[in-house]
Amino acid sequence: MKKTLFAILCVLASIQSYAQLSDEEYAYITLDLQGILTLTMFTNPQVDFVFATINEYQNGITRYNSARLEVDATVAWDLFAYASTNNWTQGDAYSTNGEWEIPAEALEMQTIGANSSAPLGGTFNTFVSLKGLTNSGVTGGVPDPSFTQFLAGMSGTATGESYPPGSARANPDTHQFRVHYRIVPGIPTIFPNSSQPLPGVGFAQAGYYYLEVIFALVEDL
Repeated sequence: MKKTLFAILCVLASIQSYAQLSDEEYAYITLDLQGILTLTMFTNPQVDFVFATINEYQNGITRYNSARLEVDATVAWDLFAYASTNNWTQGDAYSTNGEWEIPAEALEMQTIGANSSAPLGGTFNTFVSLKGLTNSGVTGGVPDPSFTQFLAGMSGTATGESYPPGSARANPDTHQFRVHYRIVPGIPTIFPNSSQPLPGVGFAQAGYYYLEVIFALVEDL
């Protein structure tokens, strides 16, 4: 009798263990990865060149570290620069003699650090003339690999043709740039280092001029 009762209790215990109540709720988790591509300039965007002595005309003026740029990106990227116009814009003329259409290329530019890629259009690893809008090949913000000058990367998506994702703080050697500007007017004022000659009479008119430089950061082209 005891054995039978024990067997019945075991069966009841087994049935009870498989008859537990349960319930479930579901949580839905979404993941939205926004691409980040940020170019920040930490210096005054206006840089002034005032030529008031013969020595300054002959030897030029260099503005070191005139711009400091930092890139933060979650995607591969390229960075290029060009002038927004073909010529400097004259705001005021101090003379009636000379040529007022000064090519954008009178401005020379160098960046530190150097571009590790080898774009066809060139780099700013040393002082070179900044290309004007037409000469830069940039159309609608899109660069031309044969003409556009790159601070970092180049046109193309193959290995070595772009810079990797990363933050400027964690990657100062590849995501931070210092920009030097230089202008050498010469006497007469022909800007001898310019890659484009002055038109017309061949020497520049005394006056006040300005030029807009565009730094363009884009996702790997």
